[in-house]
Amino acid sequence: MSLIDELRASWPPGDPAPSSDHVRPSAAGTRLLDACALPSTAIERHAVAVASGPDERLCLILLVRSGGAWHLARVGDGASESLVEALARMEPVSNDFRLRPLGRPPEARGERAMGVDQTNDSVVVGEAVVVKWLLRPSPAVHPAPAILAHLAALGFPNVPRPLGSLTWTAPDGVEILLALVDGYLPGARDGWDWCVAALLEHLGHVADGCAGSCGADLAAELGALTASLHLALATPSPVLPVAVTRAGASDVVRWRSAAELTMREAAALTGGSDGEEVRARLPRIGAALAALSDVVGTPVQRVHGDLHVGQVLRWREGLAVIDFDGNPAADPAAAALPQPAARDVAGMLCSLDHVGRIVDEQTGRLHHADVERWIASSRHRFLSAYRAGLADAGRTDLLDERLLPAFELEQECRELVYAARFLPRWRYAPMAALRAMLPP
Repeated sequence: MSLIDELRASWPPGDPAPSSDHVRPSAAGTRLLDACALPSTAIERHAVAVASGPDERLCLILLVRSGGAWHLARVGDGASESLVEALARMEPVSNDFRLRPLGRPPEARGERAMGVDQTNDSVVVGEAVVVKWLLRPSPAVHPAPAILAHLAALGFPNVPRPLGSLTWTAPDGVEILLALVDGYLPGARDGWDWCVAALLEHLGHVADGCAGSCGADLAAELGALTASLHLALATPSPVLPVAVTRAGASDVVRWRSAAELTMREAAALTGGSDGEEVRARLPRIGAALAALSDVVGTPVQRVHGDLHVGQVLRWREGLAVIDFDGNPAADPAAAALPQPAARDVAGMLCSLDHVGRIVDEQTGRLHHADVERWIASSRHRFLSAYRAGLADAGRTDLLDERLLPAFELEQECRELVYAARFLPRWRYAPMAALRAMLPP
């Protein structure tokens, strides 16, 4: 009996030990579309299944065969380990499932959960490799494989070492990304951790009488890193032979329409007095977004698409950018399209502001004036370092600063929508940022 027949005969698979760290969405109500076994030397058998959920969206389900039956796999059951082993051995998995190597992964055993977001689940294998499973894979072109292959071809150092991916070709011929495999950065801390800690340390120095900025200039580091990333993405390679083009009229219409939709959603979803403040600012927000119509011809290129301090890890060898998935709140079909570098710059500027708002909240606003000064200074130092990085390479043309006000306001509206839908307690940060950008 083939694997697909075996699975269909007992679908849905069992779940003998429910746990919060399953590397899959719920199997309830799903319809099996395709599956492949993961070749491995392990005693257990592992498989990857693609199914259609009750909402007709695709979902990825990891399976392990034990006790004579297939069960939903959990972290520790070895499915991620088997994928790493299959990639290292470069064994074919099936006609429709394909491994795409970018580097040879080390031998790695043992699994632990790294953390779960809304659409992906990352598993650390052997403290050497990270497997990111896309639990709700999209038929839209995923931006990460091309960007990571491009950066690997150029030898860009400030990303975890890309090792490969697993894809599935749907019946209509569309190749869909299921998993990404990268090197693991031991001891890494994301920017919401290390940047907040750095600001708290800075406030402590200020309280002790230290003048100016104390310690490492994190904003300048982030500005230089963002510039080097954009310069690499603007450099042709065999993967992306044409790296920079110009925006057409349809591009700017799409940007403005998406931004205005987000603005309206933020106004509709934000409640209470905060919502009244947002709605009172709609004319000024709309006027800033209207400026997007005047930038036909601006340079566009591959960008990160969801760049903020949380996407920058600090580890023993410096800084590394992660998660080239595009903005989860944006249209998936547009995620892989070239965009202005200003999109990432605006995202970083907003997140530096948010670092300040987080610390202000944590400290009960006892250092509010110092935090406000830090936000203004950090945004300035970030932009100065970013501009200098482009100027040193003779590529100042990559940043169209006319876009920054509109993209920043759009990002704060996105943050308000996110807060309303998923994390109400986060609303204070984008509201404080919006008040600073558009005072009463």
